Amino acid sequence: MTDISPLGDTDYTHRNIDNTAARELRERFEEQNYVFAPGLYHALDARLAEMAGHDAAYMSGYSTVLGQFGFPDLEMVSMTEMVENAKRIVEASNIPVIADADTGYGGVHNVRRTVREYEKAGVAAIHIEDQETPKRCGHIAGKDIISRDKAVSRFEAAVSAKQDEDTIIIARTDAYGSASGDWEEHLERGRLYADAGVDIVWPEMPNPSREDAIEYAETIHETHPDLRLAYNYSSSFAWSELDDPLTFDELGDLGYEYIFVTLYALHSGAYHVYEDMKNIAENAEQGQFDLEDRYLDHITESHHELSQVPRYQELEMDLDKEYRERVQESEGFSKDESDPITAPQDD
Repeated sequence: MTDISPLGDTDYTHRNIDNTAARELRERFEEQNYVFAPGLYHALDARLAEMAGHDAAYMSGYSTVLGQFGFPDLEMVSMTEMVENAKRIVEASNIPVIADADTGYGGVHNVRRTVREYEKAGVAAIHIEDQETPKRCGHIAGKDIISRDKAVSRFEAAVSAKQDEDTIIIARTDAYGSASGDWEEHLERGRLYADAGVDIVWPEMPNPSREDAIEYAETIHETHPDLRLAYNYSSSFAWSELDDPLTFDELGDLGYEYIFVTLYALHSGAYHVYEDMKNIAENAEQGQFDLEDRYLDHITESHHELSQVPRYQELEMDLDKEYRERVQESEGFSKDESDPITAPQDD
């Protein structure tokens, strides 16, 4: 009978990951007062963010569940579905992606697997929060936090699971504004999570208070002077209606080195798509004419360019020698319409 060796301590879920995106993001933290990442939820958004010159992109959980599934942010989407979306976003752009990983989707083993699946998807950083499961958006009533011990275990599991030491783990605390937390708990949990080895602490704020943002940063830096903080410039708040809203530069000076607007792309898209849908519903073809007035001659004019058709056409020409002839003999967008070999020919 064949002897079968025991598995021993080998961790067969571990892979050798080279997280270059995380290193790039860490370099930007070192070089800049802050890194801003617009919240988004699909691949094209990430490509547009890169085209617009952003340093990073944030795969927002709320944006993902609403934009992809039509659900509220109540942890109704699985880790697998979130990772799949993160992978699409990563592959569509060349900027580091920070991704929402909710509560880690279970116990410490689930948290460890979550970290590793996101790493395999190519994200630079993930954030995990200390809410009870099922969690909810930090600005929906009914949230509560797990015990300190369980929370620390959750973040220690995340840190220990990293397959590349440069992968960035962000710990979010919802203590301030939760059913069983308060301001002092908010601060203490930030300290505990920093001691657990996370790279960044995100104290979720229930309001846009300048005083709270300043007090949190100054107080926690008394004991943890080098701790990087994250700030959610939340879409739940009407910043433009405040008399003296916080600025990104101010937040960066306070040590909030990672700043993001959670639903930036979703609000931008929802507003403009609704207005255009209403216009074409009421005015027929004039709605299309009005839309063309805005996008013709704009950087986003060509959907073929946005989807990188020229790149794929060039590759296909290299691999399929008959493809050049088919391009020449057919009508439509070509790799290079100035190239007589590939441009559509007039009859």
